[in-house]
Amino acid sequence: MKIIRCLGLTWCVSAAAVLLGCNESPNSGPAPAPLPTATASKKPGAGSDQSPLVTVTPKAAATIRRLIADQRVPGTLYLRVRVVPGGCQGFMHKLDLDPDVSFADHVGESAGVRVVIFKRQMEMLRGARVDFGEEGGKQGFKIDNPNFKGEAAKKWLALLKKEKDVN
Repeated sequence: MKIIRCLGLTWCVSAAAVLLGCNESPNSGPAPAPLPTATASKKPGAGSDQSPLVTVTPKAAATIRRLIADQRVPGTLYLRVRVVPGGCQGFMHKLDLDPDVSFADHVGESAGVRVVIFKRQMEMLRGARVDFGEEGGKQGFKIDNPNFKGEAAKKWLALLKKEKDVN
């Protein structure tokens, strides 16, 4: 998989992970204007299940769309959301802009951003929320994932250790 632009380096990841831009510059331009809220597409064949897989907030979506536009790459760039082994608690959430989608991916949309998730990680990321803001004087992306809070995280750590894709 070819990643065009990394959206973040993870500091110490907890259930609400703060991700900063690759250049680690907290002042990477003006704050984006809010846009209408939308949720990720539903799991195919899910029937009446109306819960989103991953939600991107309007503020995060505006920032992501600006980053995509800055790339000036022909074709579609997707926001890839994933969990990788590492970090101070055994896992990290990672965001990337990716031009490639395969049969092993789930594609959805939230707030006008095409979101890609490895199918094998769909349950790990179900209900996660990607936001953009400031915390501790640093500006960046924040992922709140209810599946990695408290005891719930333990069941995923063994699976993450088997993950070969840690980039």
